[in-house]
Amino acid sequence: MNEIPVGPLPIPKSARTVLLYGGAFDPPHRAHVQLPPRAREAVGADLLLYVPAAAAPLKPGPVASNTDRIAMLEAALEDESDTAIATLEIDRGGDSYTVDTLRHIRERRPDVALRLLIGADQARQFHRWKEARQIIALAEPAVMLRPPAEDAEDLLADLAPHWSGAEMDAWRRRLVTLPAIEASSTRVRELLAGRPGAPELDRLLTAPVRAYIRQNNLYQQPA
Repeated sequence: MNEIPVGPLPIPKSARTVLLYGGAFDPPHRAHVQLPPRAREAVGADLLLYVPAAAAPLKPGPVASNTDRIAMLEAALEDESDTAIATLEIDRGGDSYTVDTLRHIRERRPDVALRLLIGADQARQFHRWKEARQIIALAEPAVMLRPPAEDAEDLLADLAPHWSGAEMDAWRRRLVTLPAIEASSTRVRELLAGRPGAPELDRLLTAPVRAYIRQNNLYQQPA
């Protein structure tokens, strides 16, 4: 079992390339745990940095508390190496805009190359993100191909209306093909609220996360 570093910006001095992975992690499911490390290896990053959001501008606010989400993420990642959890967005509070987070990190660690891990679903609406092109300048995205946009050509066709030809060439190079793991935090919360003993939860959650949820009576009421 590894002790996962947790703090505002727990990037070791030895790190040269950091892959950031943001989200609500409400709760963290198996896809959150199993896919990002593969992406880290694919892009050659030294560190995978999970960044729990205080509030996502394009999504409803988290159901679980900040403390519980961080604790669940620690439990989920207990067997992972080269991994840390940054609390800077939660510490800052309010809407978590990626561009602001990246600027914050760049100011404090100008020596580190940053990559930004997103899902194919996020890539489809990336043009709507605040200062999307500035985000790319600060941290080039790496896109996980996964449902509902696991087909590269389908995803690129969806992106094409929003980006120039040169930008589309760059998006094609950013795709990272990973195994399909069908899991969503929304589905987990639905099961926990209605059928907390459902066998499906064993597939969706790691044992330490499920134990934490049970011990703290989380997600018992419909969201």
